[in-house]
Amino acid sequence: MDIKELYNQREALESIVDTAGDRLKAYELLSNGLVSDTVRDTADYKRDYKAYKQAFSTLQAFNKGLTKTQQKQLRILKRQLKWGLE
Repeated sequence: MDIKELYNQREALESIVDTAGDRLKAYELLSNGLVSDTVRDTADYKRDYKAYKQAFSTLQAFNKGLTKTQQKQLRILKRQLKWGLE
């Protein structure tokens, strides 16, 4: 598989994780920074938390499947795209 395809897949997965994480951050927090038990018991929170966990585990599995060479190439590509060196 081409390194740009891997990069696009990883970016898509990271976007899904970020979106799911943003939905979780929208819930009201207590003064200690935790979500209250009443909120945790709602169906909406459980659905959003499950979606986040699934997206994060998918991203972890994707990253674990990469070889060291692919990881290095992805880092280089990300750096090049960030600084406009490509």
